[in-house]
Amino acid sequence: MNAPEAHDDVYERLADAMDAQPAGFTRTPNKLEIKLLRLVFTPEEALVASTMSRKPETAAEIAARVDLPEEKVTVLLESMVPRRMVRADTLALESGVKGLGKVEAKPGQAKVETVKKYRASPFLVGWYESYLQELGPNSTEFARTYEQYVIEGGGEKVFCPRPGPQGVIPYRGSLKPEWLKREPHNDIDAHFQRHDRFLVIDCVCKHEKVAAHGKSCALPNKRCGFVGMPPAVPFSETVISREEAIKLWNELDAMGTMVVEGFYGFTMGAEEPQFVGGCHCCGCCCTILNAARLARLDETIQRSNYRVVKNTETCASCGECVRRCQFYAHTFDKTKDTQPVYHRALCVGCGACGMGCPTESLHLEPVSEEEWFQVPSSFQQWEERRLEFLKDLEATKDQK
Repeated sequence: MNAPEAHDDVYERLADAMDAQPAGFTRTPNKLEIKLLRLVFTPEEALVASTMSRKPETAAEIAARVDLPEEKVTVLLESMVPRRMVRADTLALESGVKGLGKVEAKPGQAKVETVKKYRASPFLVGWYESYLQELGPNSTEFARTYEQYVIEGGGEKVFCPRPGPQGVIPYRGSLKPEWLKREPHNDIDAHFQRHDRFLVIDCVCKHEKVAAHGKSCALPNKRCGFVGMPPAVPFSETVISREEAIKLWNELDAMGTMVVEGFYGFTMGAEEPQFVGGCHCCGCCCTILNAARLARLDETIQRSNYRVVKNTETCASCGECVRRCQFYAHTFDKTKDTQPVYHRALCVGCGACGMGCPTESLHLEPVSEEEWFQVPSSFQQWEERRLEFLKDLEATKDQK
């Protein structure tokens, strides 16, 4: 597969395969998506990945389809897994029970016959972050191409379909206990109590901003993850104690960043929905939040099930809510407004404004049952919900 035309063809096929996924990978007139793929996938990797879908398959099945030795395909797949270009799960073989289940080894458990299967991975949240994390500020060409890709329409199918690619987690301390009981994935305090050390890394999106523009905002680099780690993991520059993690978390809250998390992270390594970590994001750097500004998208982040309620009588007109809100749900035109104006339709329910309000004039309340959003409990469920949304969207377009 040395001819340039063959390479072009395999990247085209890979772009089509990725766009067919629920996560989306919009095709653009200038084929910027092809440029992104060429920067990340080698021709052989693109060949293998272009034949993959949401369906988990063995290396042997994939090898037969691409007419390459199974050993070679296995090496290619395994090299792409840590870079999040494909996903891999060890699954229990069928034995009188319909379907395959992911296997997690447990002490004292009888050995179960398993098979490793691979499936396609999304662009975002997926190999986009991994590539940027690997190259950091050296990924200038990729970062600039990505921003242009979003501006030229590439972000619409990636960010707009519901459920969104990531979701808002309301501020720590902003929700009542009974609300947390209904949605345990919002319980940040319970997460801090479950572990005694946490992985906190630099913001990948800030790397992208520096790579694309030579600079980023003044907010700290270290603000992503807060993922609980096993006791055996040693402390380091990125693995910190519970006390250090809570202190850093509170400092980031005070700055007005907002907490977001991938929905399919809610059950990652957990037997039931729970908060497993999140990123403190800002609208100036965050790939998902900033996409709304770059492409003027109506939706990007998935809103929480809460909205801010404002007491206009106690508002001191300090403007802190305007500074903190990443979505312009609070505006203040001092030439005509006596106090900041709250726009509920733009609120994503993070509670950042309320946590920073000196007069406690802002607080979160649950949305109505009609407006309530049932959070997916797994990546697979997230994909199914997206497919339903896209199907309904197409049906609506056909009716018009």
